[in-house]
Amino acid sequence: MSSTELSKIKHVGDSTLSPIMQDNLIEFFDWGILSAGGFFNIEIPTSGQYGGDKHKLRLVDDPRYTKGQVWEGFRSNWVWQSGLSTAEQPNTLIKLKPDAVTYPNSSNYPGVSGVFITDISVGFDGFAPASGVGQYQYHVDYPNGRLVFENAISTSAAITAEFTHKWVNVVRADESFFREVQYRSLRADGDFTLTGSGDYSQLAESRLQLPAIAIEVAQTRNMKPFSMGSLSHWVNTDVLFHVLAEEDYTRDKLLDIVSLQQDKTIFLFDSDMIGRNDAFPLDYRGMVKTDAKRYPELVAPSGSGGFRYMGIGNGSLTFKDARIQISDTINENLYHGVVRINTEVIA
Repeated sequence: MSSTELSKIKHVGDSTLSPIMQDNLIEFFDWGILSAGGFFNIEIPTSGQYGGDKHKLRLVDDPRYTKGQVWEGFRSNWVWQSGLSTAEQPNTLIKLKPDAVTYPNSSNYPGVSGVFITDISVGFDGFAPASGVGQYQYHVDYPNGRLVFENAISTSAAITAEFTHKWVNVVRADESFFREVQYRSLRADGDFTLTGSGDYSQLAESRLQLPAIAIEVAQTRNMKPFSMGSLSHWVNTDVLFHVLAEEDYTRDKLLDIVSLQQDKTIFLFDSDMIGRNDAFPLDYRGMVKTDAKRYPELVAPSGSGGFRYMGIGNGSLTFKDARIQISDTINENLYHGVVRINTEVIA
């Protein structure tokens, strides 16, 4: 490398270490908790402990669409992944690929298979498949937990659906995440049935449903030479995991889950490579692509169809020196904790 060139930087447009780490840590914990059974299957019917029907969708007044186009579930962050490690699986599986052998070939095209619609205005009362066309054609927006119809349907229609939502929301820690907290989001009574008021008057992308883990890559870093005469270094960066929950039991469980990753090594995927190959699992609408790769496929070596990041060492990251720094009560409905973990990579 020339003495006039930046070290370890090929192009300023490429992602650097901090955003790559944050992307990967979000996906690792999101997949890890989900694969360990961190999800809830909503079947028809599913009634809430405090009342309400969790399988019913509500009309959303979204100014970007005609009223009657958007309908949402009581929880966002719907599951589209299949082939989890647990015996129980999400109930959103719909069909197998014809050449089923191993994942992804043996996987279904995961997602909501369809919904039931009662629309008295046109005399329709039946099942509308997600692959359908015509009057009830729609797509499923999995991150926001909603359906978006191609054309508005009657606002007096009743829609029910079977879907699976994730237990924990794993997000970036930024200046807005704390202000967007939504309480009682595991309940389908109360505000969920109201229109134009309450927590659900905000769009799904503006609500942070609990419990949640918000990940922040702290700007504290130290480096030491990897080997004699080498330009590579051991790079140690602190990462903060902000845990928010509505009960101390859930907060403590999540603090344990995060901190117990001490000494674990994970592989990283290359976000830029995924983008250049248009290989993101979800499209711009939040809809699952038919060839969607789960987290294990994204971090696989390129020779196995994955996008492992080789810009640092062997593309791995190790958790070290995990410690719970904060465990407090903000108010009677909000419990907070922070885990600080030192991460080590070779760069």
